[in-house]
Amino acid sequence: MSLPGVGNKTALRCIVFLFVISVFMLTEHTIMIFKSFQISGFPNQKYRSQTEDVTLITAYFNIGAFQKTRNTIYSSSTYFNWMKQFEYVSNTVILYTDENKFAMKFKSIRKHFPTYMTKVFVVNQSNLWSFQLKKRLEDIYNQTEYEEYYQNVAIPAYSCAMNTKYELLEKVITENLSTTAFLAWIDIGYFRNKKPGYIKMSIPRNVKDDHVSFSQVDFFNDQLTPTEIVYESRFYIAGGFFIGRSKYLLMFAQDYKLAVEWMIDMNLMNSDQQVLYIMYSPKSPFKPRIPIQTFFQPISLILRSTGRWFYLGKVCQNLI
Repeated sequence: MSLPGVGNKTALRCIVFLFVISVFMLTEHTIMIFKSFQISGFPNQKYRSQTEDVTLITAYFNIGAFQKTRNTIYSSSTYFNWMKQFEYVSNTVILYTDENKFAMKFKSIRKHFPTYMTKVFVVNQSNLWSFQLKKRLEDIYNQTEYEEYYQNVAIPAYSCAMNTKYELLEKVITENLSTTAFLAWIDIGYFRNKKPGYIKMSIPRNVKDDHVSFSQVDFFNDQLTPTEIVYESRFYIAGGFFIGRSKYLLMFAQDYKLAVEWMIDMNLMNSDQQVLYIMYSPKSPFKPRIPIQTFFQPISLILRSTGRWFYLGKVCQNLI
């Protein structure tokens, strides 16, 4: 038989203990963040007078059905379903795809917007730099010592699709397809869990103009080598949504492509998130021209909550 109030006191002690541990972990990791200030980034103290509009760039390429996790298979129907959320996004959206059916469906769900707000380009995979790397990636993933490590990317074509983001960003900028000062890459499935209602994505006032902004999903470890980052599928920032000004995104995308080529020469590859980690790691030979600013809630990094992957996107969303 327990005494009155004992259970509550025990629960309170547990809460206090967890709070103290969290503060300790956060303090320890904050020191690490400050040590790598350039790539961790923090909001500007000088805010803009107002938020700014942003053009969204996305893509879908049919690489067949594949097993993303032990219990999850992604197929074309998965992406067709996720794509429907763009019906409620009141931004100009540029879509690249290799499927006419997907292109027509995307235009159809956004037909209530002015035509200039939906730009769709049908392209052939074989004409893209990223997919031209597929054979080289297959050779890497078929290495005996590599086989147990690349489950994160499922198939070589998935790595190609991830690398396409940066190629298409470069294409949009060099071909002057956007009129907004800011651009954002957004994965076609990014809004899969969006709540009902129309939204407009805007640039937060505390975004640094000369940085590229990401959601931070883990603490940065400056001791990891490129091989460790790839083989252990380590990540630091989320590649599903990132924003920046065109001139900085252009240099950023060019640096990314150079990093991919270097990694392939070193017989290394994974998803774009590992490429990004390696680009900014002091253990790699790269000197990226554009620093990264990250947005995150420290407690979500400690608890590893799912929402940390979508944090910057949530900050940018405005209900209308």
